[in-house]
Amino acid sequence: MHELDTEYYEIEPSASTRELLAVAKLYAREVAESYGLSVDVSALEWEVSKRAKRRAGAVRHRNGEPETVLLTWEQFQRQGWRATAETVRHELIHVHLLNEADDPSHGERFRSLAEDLQTTVHCERFAEPNWWVVCAECGGKLARYRRSKLVMEPSSYRCGGCGGALFVEENVG
Repeated sequence: MHELDTEYYEIEPSASTRELLAVAKLYAREVAESYGLSVDVSALEWEVSKRAKRRAGAVRHRNGEPETVLLTWEQFQRQGWRATAETVRHELIHVHLLNEADDPSHGERFRSLAEDLQTTVHCERFAEPNWWVVCAECGGKLARYRRSKLVMEPSSYRCGGCGGALFVEENVG
């Protein structure tokens, strides 16, 4: 297995968004070349989101064509460069699979490449939710970051796991 050198690109959380993007693009080029991914890093727009809370990154695409790689500022601030580098690898897999198979999913091809590129299929939570939707029966919890209909009217919904009644707890941190 090829070992990825994230330390060479290490950048401190005190860096600017511009610096983060510059390092992320350089790192992405090395990863794409090292693993033979069909990704033209220069052809993509690269952006940082300061609003995202639930996802560490995303690839925006239109008609199967990858256009933008989005990285989340809060993940970088809270978890540092290593976590962001893992997100870069994750998003490069999406770009590659869009280019090769018009496949933006986290399916079998994605999971296989994720193992090769030492990244996860889903990121761990890096921001505290504002609310928890809790099942009164099984105790299952769903994190919620926005004031949605589920948060405002939990009695209109049932637990997807056991069918139990739901209630909302405000997260006090």
